[in-house]
Amino acid sequence: MKLSKVIVIGTVVYLVAFLIDYLTTLFSIDRSGVYHSKLGLKITMEMSPEEMFTTFSLTPQIIVTYISWIAILCLLYFFIKLLAKRKQLN
Repeated sequence: MKLSKVIVIGTVVYLVAFLIDYLTTLFSIDRSGVYHSKLGLKITMEMSPEEMFTTFSLTPQIIVTYISWIAILCLLYFFIKLLAKRKQLN
């Protein structure tokens, strides 16, 4: 498997994790306030008896978690390739 394929699969997995994190954070809101998800989504909720306003924004944490995730996957990829190469030499 090529590194580009690992990065694409890692990005898709990260997006699924982000979606799950978004949904769990969104459905756990019960009153007005500012909420932060684990992966870096900021949700500002303002509720009144007549209306409900929701604002979504991204924090710098999202880029840090994404780059960390991709770096971990790349290191794993190179480590597995190194082990496979050593195994072939023996």
